[in-house]
Amino acid sequence: MNVFHLTNKVGDRLSILERGATMQRWSTAVGDSHRELILSYNDPDCYAEDPFYLGALVGPYANRISKGRLRIGQQLYQLQQNEGLNQLHGGASGLHQMNWQLLEQQQSRLVLGCEMADGQGGYPGPVFFRVTYHLSEHSAVDIELEASSTVTTLVGPTLHPYFNLAPDQAAIDEHKLCLHAAHYTSVDAQCIPTGELPKVQGSPLDFSTAKPLKGVQMDYNFVVNGDLHQAAAELISPDGLVRLSVYSDYPGLQVYTGEHLKGPFKARQGICLEPQFFPDSPNQKGFPFHFTHPGQPFKAHIRYQLDKAG
Repeated sequence: MNVFHLTNKVGDRLSILERGATMQRWSTAVGDSHRELILSYNDPDCYAEDPFYLGALVGPYANRISKGRLRIGQQLYQLQQNEGLNQLHGGASGLHQMNWQLLEQQQSRLVLGCEMADGQGGYPGPVFFRVTYHLSEHSAVDIELEASSTVTTLVGPTLHPYFNLAPDQAAIDEHKLCLHAAHYTSVDAQCIPTGELPKVQGSPLDFSTAKPLKGVQMDYNFVVNGDLHQAAAELISPDGLVRLSVYSDYPGLQVYTGEHLKGPFKARQGICLEPQFFPDSPNQKGFPFHFTHPGQPFKAHIRYQLDKAG
């Protein structure tokens, strides 16, 4: 499996796999050593059997679609069901399972592309996807997601790294999290939205000021500004030396505290901060999303910004 390595002049390193356009490794210089920022397998071949979407680019549509049902105009599509009756992250044959082709590579910039066939995962197509990774001199990873199709289809991918900013990558309980969101999407027992958008204020999900994650389990979508100039979330390492800020033009941010991680990892060893449309948006009245049309390609932008003390 091909692995693409990006570096910058301030000591950051980013490794991307051709399979799933996956973020395999991301490290930064902290003092005299390098600190790994995401969970990873040492052997790239392990990603072929990974059940956690570890670092992968997931889609065509991230998160869950109720009963795998997608209506476009008068046409009802049955999408692949891979989480009970629902579809999760594009199904078992989603973008995370595809081998992406190298389109361009420079020292700090990588462009990959792939084409999903008509009917793959149940989606109308074909759809051509393109992702650009840029490792900036300011310790940021900028990701541009693009897609185009000659038919109307549903697109809304995201990245799925599990962040752990601690030097020993122990449980995330002592990490501090801040979320710039006043509302979240309530869900049923299958994590499908009920359509309601409760306030976070006064609830266990209120992270309007940074506080430790200990004792809080999350697999929720939060309503954010969708503004590249304002962070949707900030994650702070237990020692306070590393801060990760997440920016995106997506209107939602899924926060998942990794309860289902298991060997070789441990439950709650990483936290996912996934910019995206709201889950099940095509089936929920008033939830923000848009179809990708011929001549109207899809574009989204995600930025992970590092700031280090000292």
